[in-house]
Amino acid sequence: MSYRSVMITQPTKLSVKNRQLKITQDEEWSIPLEDISSIVFETPQINVSSKAMSMIADNKIVVYSCDDKHLPNGIFIPFECHSRSLKVLKNQLKIKENFKKRCWQKIIIQKILNQSEVLKMNNKILMGEYLENISKKVNSGDTENVEAVAARNYFNSLFGNGFSRGFDNVYNASLNYGYSIIRGAIARTIVSYGYLPSLGIHHKSELNNYNLVDDFIEPFRPIVDLWVKTNINIETEFNKYVRAELLNLLNVDVKIQEKLQSVNNAINVMIASYTTAINQNDYKKLELPKILPIKIHSYE
Repeated sequence: MSYRSVMITQPTKLSVKNRQLKITQDEEWSIPLEDISSIVFETPQINVSSKAMSMIADNKIVVYSCDDKHLPNGIFIPFECHSRSLKVLKNQLKIKENFKKRCWQKIIIQKILNQSEVLKMNNKILMGEYLENISKKVNSGDTENVEAVAARNYFNSLFGNGFSRGFDNVYNASLNYGYSIIRGAIARTIVSYGYLPSLGIHHKSELNNYNLVDDFIEPFRPIVDLWVKTNINIETEFNKYVRAELLNLLNVDVKIQEKLQSVNNAINVMIASYTTAINQNDYKKLELPKILPIKIHSYE
């Protein structure tokens, strides 16, 4: 089971020996490839052997590149992870619109319920209860756009009136970084199940190669919000330690199928359940994560 996330912030040479990723800086480390779920390249001064990239792909490890502000701007995911990709794609293309709308309804309800829990954990009880109540108004396809109403009230209550996702500050940098990490993990899992990530449930932009990923990330976003609210203030420096903690959110607990799972494992459970839902033509089979207080998952 892969569970380790690797962040590289210094000039590094990466190679593979005996199915271990060899990391050479001033010192040298080796990590079993089977233990690694993700790698973040935070510096342009990285030399990667072609053999290492091939083995990274074979082990279904997602790799993120970052821009000059250390925000993820690219994702490397394995190309052929599923033995029957064409069969999965044909099933994906056959999905009925009503099924998609019901899945989206379920996703948005769980997203709003998770936002409600974040507010309650931060003593915003009344607004948390308000979001819980309006989650009951989400209809098939969320045609009334309850999601937007919830988001507006949620962010203003959590981060203060006047807060905007468009501001260039440490809050948004942290939110964007955390969302990007989870987005990449979902992309890897979607591809491993044979799905074409550009074919979404609700998101349908012709300019977005990850529409389906952006559908499934929604109930996971509040996990990042909770960590940022708990650990970041306006004076916090967006440094490598903050980014490492955001990367480690892939290993925190959520509840799915009434069991504690890491975010990484929950993503796998979610996409597996989506496959079951498609095969049985029953959107109710889709399983989604319920947020919990931030705690690193125990893999014992």
